Amino acid sequence: MTQPAVLYCVGATKAGTSWFYRLLHDHPDCALPAVKEAHYWDTFAAPDRDKQLAAFHLRLHDMRAAKAEARAADRGWQVRNLDRRIADMNALIDVVAGDRADDTAYLDWLTAGRGDARLYADITPNYATMPDALLDRMVKATPLTKVIYLIRDPLDRLWSHIRMQARRQRQSHEIYEKKANNILYRMLNRGQETHILDRGDYAGVIRKLRRVVPADRLLVAFAETLLTPEGLARVCAFLGIASVDVPAKAVHDGKPVMMLEKLRPRAQQLLFEQYDWVARNVGPLPANWQNNYVRMTA
Repeated sequence: MTQPAVLYCVGATKAGTSWFYRLLHDHPDCALPAVKEAHYWDTFAAPDRDKQLAAFHLRLHDMRAAKAEARAADRGWQVRNLDRRIADMNALIDVVAGDRADDTAYLDWLTAGRGDARLYADITPNYATMPDALLDRMVKATPLTKVIYLIRDPLDRLWSHIRMQARRQRQSHEIYEKKANNILYRMLNRGQETHILDRGDYAGVIRKLRRVVPADRLLVAFAETLLTPEGLARVCAFLGIASVDVPAKAVHDGKPVMMLEKLRPRAQQLLFEQYDWVARNVGPLPANWQNNYVRMTA
């Protein structure tokens, strides 16, 4: 049997990583944990670890509540699914909270008990923010490590991330549409919410990945072309798994919200460097990227 690979999908945030996780989770050649974002490699610092463990415990509480509700409604299939998710989360909590002098416990969590597979995977977009040294440790932890970085049209990604932030921050008296545009306004006029921009720093992340990850183990893929038969076949070939038909895309963007037209030109200009750098260093650009890029250079 060919040696299995371990894949890390390191982002970008709001660039289709949830859809990609579901695709691999359901693929017959792959074995993925029930937890999408393991946050193992980005939580070595104590404050990061403690914050992530608190988030994991909150999710565990929600899962247990959902399981009790499913059992009361006699939804056995949902109870079984939640049992698996709860078991994976409990085991991950033990790994993240435990001794990390080496990475054996994490790799056992990722692969053990999941049967024979050609590919195991950890889909955690935040890994893209890690320094070179941690990325290097991650890549060298297994003999056959592969890294995928998904990128989406910068303006679409930015607006999707802002809307996600607005949903999370919105108070009961606030209007969602206004909240989202206010976040963009603060970003453009006050230099606030910069972490949203950082998650779309394609140039910075790709330079870093190319420094650390061997060229034959790294794939930068456009989220837009991943949703085509040709694009998905290219990704499957890179991963060494059988090609599959493109499944329906799960939409996680929530209720559509229009960006104020008076803010759009400034947002595009703020992102010009990303369009330009990707066009010169990754391209060719998908159609929607090209349309925005042409508007900024016309």
